[in-house]
Amino acid sequence: MTRHRAVGEIRVQETSVPDTVRLGGTLLVPWPVRGQGPGGSRLAALTARLGADRRLVRLLAHLRRRYGPGPLRLAVPGRRLVLPLLREDVRRLLADSSGRFTPAIDARAKVPPRLQAHGVPAPAGEDRQRRRRADETVLDTYQVVHRLAGPFMVRIYQEAAALLGGERSAGRELTWREFSAAFGCLGRRLVLGDSAREDRMLTELLARTATGRRRRGGRERIAAEVCRRRLRGYVERAEADSLVGELSRLPEGMPGDPVSQVSRWLAGFEATALVSYRTLALLAAHPGHLARVRGELSVLPGTALAGPVAVPYLRACVLEAARLWPVARTVLRQSRGETVWHGRTVPAGSVFVIVVPFFNRDREALAHADRFAPEVWLDGRAVPDEAVVPFGGGAGRCAGENLALLAATTFLAALLRRHEPLPIRSPRLGEGRPVPYGLDHFATRLTLVAAPTPNR
Repeated sequence: MTRHRAVGEIRVQETSVPDTVRLGGTLLVPWPVRGQGPGGSRLAALTARLGADRRLVRLLAHLRRRYGPGPLRLAVPGRRLVLPLLREDVRRLLADSSGRFTPAIDARAKVPPRLQAHGVPAPAGEDRQRRRRADETVLDTYQVVHRLAGPFMVRIYQEAAALLGGERSAGRELTWREFSAAFGCLGRRLVLGDSAREDRMLTELLARTATGRRRRGGRERIAAEVCRRRLRGYVERAEADSLVGELSRLPEGMPGDPVSQVSRWLAGFEATALVSYRTLALLAAHPGHLARVRGELSVLPGTALAGPVAVPYLRACVLEAARLWPVARTVLRQSRGETVWHGRTVPAGSVFVIVVPFFNRDREALAHADRFAPEVWLDGRAVPDEAVVPFGGGAGRCAGENLALLAATTFLAALLRRHEPLPIRSPRLGEGRPVPYGLDHFATRLTLVAAPTPNR
């Protein structure tokens, strides 16, 4: 039976207890955000095998049919969690510029940790706006091409060449572990400087100390402290042509906690690696799209470094991979005042939980919901939607989106310029088939074979 909760004279629709339990069982399933670390392969395999996102999307479609437009308040005692079900409501939440809906969630909201998308939290008491300004300045948020694109792209090509190992003829088998290790070297170089390239222990420590663990023993605390000391050493040395070098040039006090800042950037590169590998798997399974990417690369001068501006179709492929398999499962917004939705009132302090896979795969709104369709990012269908948010949206949009796209497209272009990926093992991926809701990247294996030299 549909339940309601009175707020003044207006009623806010609320899910039934059984529906809330079903939703919690799918929404709170562990989610492999960073793709690495202890147990990562088991978690990725379990999530894909359970079909967690498929079940989640279908459940939310059922709730929308049953309860109507919403938003729905979840029947969770002591927590004001609200679920938007319409695309126009998501647009309203993300496009707000009045400050009525903010990405900053206060502790009283009691949001479950698994709904909080970021793997590295801000330190308690840190000024979020100051941290955001520092992010936007260092990451060049509002520029398609980062001011350090030149030296960055050289390093990207170097790491891609190291991954290939100089082989063109016999083919190069590629696994996620090898790909992520190469991208880890790249992320450390771009964030911390060239001296961090071989510091694989730092990446392992970051994975071990990632949030989401409710219990931390002595070993975890020691690992966290060692990790902070290593990061602080890089911050203090602040190599030129790196993000920490740019951070060191900000006005005193603006960055807040620089160690926390660079931890988030490194986590962002791990997520970029995951999206990039998934893009490669999609292209291997869709030869027509791969041919278009290689055609795009073929017209570039022989020595040109291909960034996102030079390869718009490849960039669209990366965005499409992020739509089909979002790294962040939810986007959160908290209301600072009472708001009215479709004639119903939602109280102040409520946290709106935007379930990203639901709107990215909404069959009622998107004809291409379950297809690999990079063209929607070029023909105007995806960009104005604003409910499809591969990198978040509004005030909480990822500050490093353009830098992530620069790294992903340049790295993939370097691999694909002389090689073509073929699937050795890509579970349930194939031309003409619906794209599955989950992909076990640990189980996905590719081979890079020599391709015809691009015409010039």
